[in-house]
Amino acid sequence: MATEEVDVRRFTNRESSTRIGRIPTPSGFPGLGDINSYLIFPEEGTEDLILIDTGVRSDEAWEALNQGLKALDCRIEDISRILLTHGHTDHYGQASRIHEASGCELWAHENLWLTQERMRPPPERLEMELYCYSLWGVEQEVVERALARRAGFAATYDPMEPTHLLKDGERIDIPGFNLETVHTPGHCPDEVVYWQPETQVFFSGDHLLPNITPVCLLQIPRGKNEPRPPSLVEYQDSLAKVAPYPAKVTYPSHGEPILDHRDLIESYKLSTDRRLLKISRILEKNHWMTPMEIGKELFPKAWRDQLVPVMSEILGHCDILEASGHAELKEESGRIYYRYISTPPPRE
Repeated sequence: MATEEVDVRRFTNRESSTRIGRIPTPSGFPGLGDINSYLIFPEEGTEDLILIDTGVRSDEAWEALNQGLKALDCRIEDISRILLTHGHTDHYGQASRIHEASGCELWAHENLWLTQERMRPPPERLEMELYCYSLWGVEQEVVERALARRAGFAATYDPMEPTHLLKDGERIDIPGFNLETVHTPGHCPDEVVYWQPETQVFFSGDHLLPNITPVCLLQIPRGKNEPRPPSLVEYQDSLAKVAPYPAKVTYPSHGEPILDHRDLIESYKLSTDRRLLKISRILEKNHWMTPMEIGKELFPKAWRDQLVPVMSEILGHCDILEASGHAELKEESGRIYYRYISTPPPRE
């Protein structure tokens, strides 16, 4: 199953459950590929058709979703509830349009507003964001390019007011297919995975992905004197939270099903260790460096046009180096700088 083409399909009981279907839709963004939406089909004698994540707001994604539903003998109008794994545009973009066609409810984690605010920040949050980029040593032209890129994403983003805000551990009642909400912040503040205990299935959103380590997107602090939330540390805590679950299959938002989520989590740990070592070596051969200076050396091509992922990676790993005593942080003349202390050993 892991080598098959990602296509519209209804899974079998051997694979997981005939209650589960998958519809990939195009994101339209280079390098991102398709986004998997999942269906939970109604129990016989009921009409509660659930859609997990929606795809972006575009005519191409709308057509792909409709065609996928048709291939699975369903219609947009049949959808009764949307469950979001998180509020990024490729997961949330079509929610409003689906609601207009079906009258469906939208269920999302209670931290959804934090992700919405980052996508379309009010003036005071944008001011704080610009302050942070300056603090991290980012040139104005690079910031402007990143903001223009975000505006492109926002054009495929059509948020709607949630019907119900989920909490960690909350049960979602679905006849014959109840789900448990597992809050897994790190990639973003509202990320959740959904656990189905009888079939031992995860719907993992972007928390677990088969071919790439998810980026733990940096969070902007609420004020100049408040700490920045450590996204990568949060993500590692979330990985430890889901690792004990006896998942037979994990359905991610991108790519094919994951058959061993614990092996995948171990590979993520190795990836983190390698990046910590690389950053440590960069710091060791320099003196004090701003996050942007580290980013330019670690990502010599990507830093110009991928500011947010680059800074997320640098700041997330520097958080770990500083907290573990392997790097030192100082603020001077409106900039923050990191300095090498020691090389982190591999974790056991």
